[in-house]
Amino acid sequence: MNMSGGSVMLVDRDQLFSAALAALLEDEGLEVEAPLPSVTAVGGVLDEGLEPSLIITDPAGLDREGEGSPLSRLREIAPDARLLVLSSDMSAKAVADSMTIGAHGHVSKGASFNVVLRAVKLIQQGQAVYPANVAQNLGQGASPSPESLREGETADLSPRETQILACILSGHSNKAIARRLAITESTVKMHFKNAMRKINASNRTQAAIWAMEHGIAPMA
Repeated sequence: MNMSGGSVMLVDRDQLFSAALAALLEDEGLEVEAPLPSVTAVGGVLDEGLEPSLIITDPAGLDREGEGSPLSRLREIAPDARLLVLSSDMSAKAVADSMTIGAHGHVSKGASFNVVLRAVKLIQQGQAVYPANVAQNLGQGASPSPESLREGETADLSPRETQILACILSGHSNKAIARRLAITESTVKMHFKNAMRKINASNRTQAAIWAMEHGIAPMA
């Protein structure tokens, strides 16, 4: 069953990566189109009437024919599709570029599938998914500065809060975290709420992205 109300299109020159991600998304009930390697190829299938509701792309290495960046051209030819940038480049400039062209999210290509899946679901629900420390800039029409992207790096997390973020990064539920750490579920919620406040995250996906970007390893 298609949960999104529309199909997902993957655009990436790394077709092996796209094929693997497509298979995982299909296992979660999403309708996924055949992966495409270039913006030009996207234009061809859109001209044939295909209308994906979400496009997931890594702009690195995409063809640069015509004016503008591959990302801006992709936005031009598919203005109605939601757009998730899945990139190895998490620099201030890369995130700012995604925000500027109107992408709905920017997530590390090295993120776990659980993080990517949560990002997809949030974007399908109309939310934006960016690193937590730039979320306050969304909707303000301004690109984030390098300084704003570094906010939160000195978050004073307790060892327990760090453990819980490591579990979140692995995709564990609160109940599973409670069992793993031998504490109550209400205690998990309390520590996670405190951690969310310290890192300026508003949901589990933002918290997982922050944890990944700040060197917290997933807890098995």
